[in-house]
Amino acid sequence: MIEQVPKDILQKMYRDMVTGRKLDEFFLKLAASGDSDKDVPHRGAGEEAVVVGICANLRKDDYIKVTTRTRHCLTAKGMSIKDVLATKSYRDQRGVGGHCNYYDHEYGIIPYSGTLGEDVMVATGAALAAKLRNTDRVAVAIYGDASGNRPSIHSSMVFASAWKLPIIFVIQNNQYGMGTSVRKSYAIEDLSDRAKGFGFPGKTVDGNDVLEVYEVSKAFIERAREGNGPALIAAETYRLYGHYEGEGQKYRPEGEAEEWSKKDPLPRYTKQLLDMNVLTKSDIEKLDHEIEAEIEESMNFARSLPKWKIEDYHKNCIAEL
Repeated sequence: MIEQVPKDILQKMYRDMVTGRKLDEFFLKLAASGDSDKDVPHRGAGEEAVVVGICANLRKDDYIKVTTRTRHCLTAKGMSIKDVLATKSYRDQRGVGGHCNYYDHEYGIIPYSGTLGEDVMVATGAALAAKLRNTDRVAVAIYGDASGNRPSIHSSMVFASAWKLPIIFVIQNNQYGMGTSVRKSYAIEDLSDRAKGFGFPGKTVDGNDVLEVYEVSKAFIERAREGNGPALIAAETYRLYGHYEGEGQKYRPEGEAEEWSKKDPLPRYTKQLLDMNVLTKSDIEKLDHEIEAEIEESMNFARSLPKWKIEDYHKNCIAEL
């Protein structure tokens, strides 16, 4: 229950969600200005609660791999806004850059791949390393509903189950893989039922309720940390925008997006915290200004850095991985 969650965690999750939303909006401005990577914006607004609720239960040294839509939420795991924007604009301080290479070894952030689903095997490898080293570190692999049908993810689940690896698989079900409805790509209603075939527990959560995500992920992460193996979370959420910015979205039934927008996790969580007196309207306004100022300052810092070169990418990024 929300009353049992420490106040500082409630406030941090709110800040992380607001930061994620504002970065998502800023990414769009960067794309329009040409001062970012060549990626056509694949917006993640409305999906922040999945990453934020999970990260609130992870330690600094735990591992996490996110999706392309929620890379702006990596600040919830500890990555700085400066690093996020420097990477986004090909000016990473470590000479990396590029939209598929957000990573931070200090905070256990695993880079995600442009070949969707393949990177889940990397996260599984991180979980294996944690087990072989006799640590209690946990890995989390977040991927989309469409990626969930890739053989690489099924292979990862088979291996993780057999070895009782400390990993949580998370299907970030935003209802569509490009233009294909999840109901046309799965023969099951409850996506968490997939876990049964691999021999570990699974649960479906309201992915637009950060508190529900927090509570369920907390239980599974603690279970994995104690050596009891993997679990699967199916987080039901919604892609508020198209597959990419400017896409027609003709595949969506009329009125569907409007109905889902009423479940937008950010205003929903804001109301909860206001009703509980955890935040005031003054707190919210102050936080908005602080985050916007930090984003602007971070982007100015990023612009002061030289753009990365392909030889630096191979020398630094691949060598570190």
